[in-house]
Amino acid sequence: MSDPRKLTHAEWVAEGKRRFGEDFDKWRFVCPVCGFVASVQDWKDVGHSDAAAFSCVGRWRKDSKDALTDAMAKGRGPCNYAGGGLFRLNPVTVVFTDGTEHSAFEFAD
Repeated sequence: MSDPRKLTHAEWVAEGKRRFGEDFDKWRFVCPVCGFVASVQDWKDVGHSDAAAFSCVGRWRKDSKDALTDAMAKGRGPCNYAGGGLFRLNPVTVVFTDGTEHSAFEFAD
């Protein structure tokens, strides 16, 4: 696995706005394990907006697949991948002005 690409928070926000517009709820991200695409609104709908672009929205949906069983089976999600778990596969690191870093999913195409 390659190292995550790093973006400053300002660069990350600019890319999100360029791709999806000003409404953060409409920004879409792709899970690095199952390939499922979800918007921030999807995470809000399941009551976990704090996990948007960090853990697969499938962790809180009834139709989710087991990430261990279906790992890397693209298109079979949503899964139950957690960005903060043992395997950290999030491909983007967002660096904030205070130096803290947060891992994130890639933006969806």
